[in-house]
Amino acid sequence: MLILAKTKVKDALKEYPELKDFLVTLSPKFKKLKNPMIFRIIGQWATFSDVAKLGNFSICELLHNVNRFIGKEDELLEKAPNCIKENMLEPEVEKIGKPEWIDKAKQIVLLDVRERDDFFLPEVLSSIKRLEENQVLLIINSFNPTPLVNMLKESGDSFYLEEVKDDEFKLYIKRAPKKSDENWIERKDEFDEIDVRGWDEDPFTAILKKANETPEGDGFKIIQYFKPTPLINMIEPLGFETYVDKVSPIEHHVYFYKKRADKKSKKRYSGRIPLTIQSATPVVYPIIMRLLQSKRLMDKIKLEELKIWDKTEKHLGWILSGKADISFSAVAAVAKIYQKGLDIKMKAVAVWDNFFILTKGYHAKSFSDLKGHKIYLPLVKAAPPYAVTSFLMKELGENVDDFKFVFGEPFGRPGEIKNMLISGEIDTALLREPEASFAIFEGKGEIVESIAYRDIWEKLFPEKGNLPNAGVLFKGEILKEYPEIAQIFLEETEKAIDWINKNPEESANISYDIMGVIPDEVKLFLSRVHFEYGASEKVLDKITHYIDVLNKAGYGKKEFGDLRELFI
Repeated sequence: MLILAKTKVKDALKEYPELKDFLVTLSPKFKKLKNPMIFRIIGQWATFSDVAKLGNFSICELLHNVNRFIGKEDELLEKAPNCIKENMLEPEVEKIGKPEWIDKAKQIVLLDVRERDDFFLPEVLSSIKRLEENQVLLIINSFNPTPLVNMLKESGDSFYLEEVKDDEFKLYIKRAPKKSDENWIERKDEFDEIDVRGWDEDPFTAILKKANETPEGDGFKIIQYFKPTPLINMIEPLGFETYVDKVSPIEHHVYFYKKRADKKSKKRYSGRIPLTIQSATPVVYPIIMRLLQSKRLMDKIKLEELKIWDKTEKHLGWILSGKADISFSAVAAVAKIYQKGLDIKMKAVAVWDNFFILTKGYHAKSFSDLKGHKIYLPLVKAAPPYAVTSFLMKELGENVDDFKFVFGEPFGRPGEIKNMLISGEIDTALLREPEASFAIFEGKGEIVESIAYRDIWEKLFPEKGNLPNAGVLFKGEILKEYPEIAQIFLEETEKAIDWINKNPEESANISYDIMGVIPDEVKLFLSRVHFEYGASEKVLDKITHYIDVLNKAGYGKKEFGDLRELFI
């Protein structure tokens, strides 16, 4: 086919899919087209006349470029030697009188984009979706917004375009009457699309953000290689219905529709407390996934952001900056940063006994058997893994100088160490869960747990019990302003841990794809990890003893008495 000004981008791409990558190279402004959502909007409703405006091209220049690329430039020259043929001109918008609904609107929502050079169309679409029955959106642009007009023609929304002068266009938009929830699947093709196949980053946060931004009566679509059951379990409690279309064995389309709440539930929904929750590691994913299924909790909070970090320093940064309202954090790390004067409190310990020495190619029965091997640790020398290791070695009569340690620079990555162990690049590592279990599973019998620190801890300190590893940390502001919410969160965390311990297989099935592994790996992890809820005031002696051990090992500079307020 020959590409002309009025040719729709989506039609051209059906015949010439390689044209997409070529368009991106033509102008720096086209780099935005790499974003799948932006490209979908442009491809669906824009003509090549619209594309020329976006890239600051003359229409003739663009047409010659794209037709040359597909081998049709000679045909273009023959059909339009002067590049001004009628069938190349931009289609005119039908002129109608100014409709009454503009003057009758109770509120005109203004969006002036004349001075903006960013891609603002997604913001426009979002503004349209948020329009109430008596509102009208007024968009003022410096050029004819043809892609948007084309989109509105297909959407069923009412619009009126007014050309004030050559560089000022006013587009009034009134959203079509809201449709019922009953037949939403029939209009699922209207939903925004997010294709997460091949994403390098965890799509969890982006999808959660999309869910929070989606208005009632609307939805969005996720494309994934497999049916993302844990993701569905996470989104549905936020007020969504789902529909899964298995396009092929390796392609699933999942549609999420946000139901309209009745007046009573809508009032409750609007009163939910927005919270940002984070964790320093993936170890608490099963707990979080179960919490998301708690109607009692989700009726009270609106999850603004959920972040599971692989970089400890970023997790600590969110605590220091006050961005995180609730954190699942290491006891030792929290005790140390608390000394900076932060208004934070750790109200419970959830993860215990989480240090393991793994070996490949040999089995170590004691620390002494590790001599001659490089021991890889996930963090810097000043961090708890080394502090605890060196303390236990000394208590067992070993000389720490006889061992070779390799530390992170500046922060090691547990996932990287796990992969190095599996590949055989290293043969000894200290790992915590879930990476320890994943390494054992993927090692297929070649990687074994040689030393579990809990065994040494219980032997050395039989009266002190478990080694407290990580707990639930609150920003002080949350405890002061929303004590009821904090209490519910703690109670539901305790229930979640109890449920996980009693239902490991079901817990694995709602957590595996969020964790990026298969269910069997999570099952192994859940059989090894020690989840146990302990309110801080009830396990204070264990926390106290652990911090004292770290202090003796050189971690931290103050006595525990200075930290008591952190835990009670």
